Amino acid sequence: MSKLLKVLNKYIIVLIVLALFGMPWIYVRHLMFDMTNHETFNLVDSIPGYVNYLIRLIVIVLLIIDFRKEKLKHVVLACVAALFYPLLGIVVFALLMLEKEKERVRV
Repeated sequence: MSKLLKVLNKYIIVLIVLALFGMPWIYVRHLMFDMTNHETFNLVDSIPGYVNYLIRLIVIVLLIIDFRKEKLKHVVLACVAALFYPLLGIVVFALLMLEKEKERVRV
C-alpha cells in the first residue's frame, strides 16, 4: 500500500495545482492583474483553460510512464479517461496497480 501512495503523490500534487486554477483564480486574478485593458482581461481569463489542458497532458504522460514502469495493461483506457477527467484516469491506474499487487501476494 505504501508503494501505491508513493506513486500517487505526484498525481495528488498535480490535481492540487489544477484545483488552484479553478474557483480561486476568479478571485486572485483581480489582485494580480490590471483589468482595465480588455486585451489583458481576455488573456487572464484564458489562463485557467490553458492550465487545465496542460495538466491533462501532464497526467497522461505520467500515466504512460507509470504504466510502463509497473508493466500494466489498459494504458489506452486510462489515458482516454484522463483526457476527459484526470482523476478518473488516476483511479483506473490505482485500481490496476492494486490488482497487480494483490496477485503478487497470492503467488
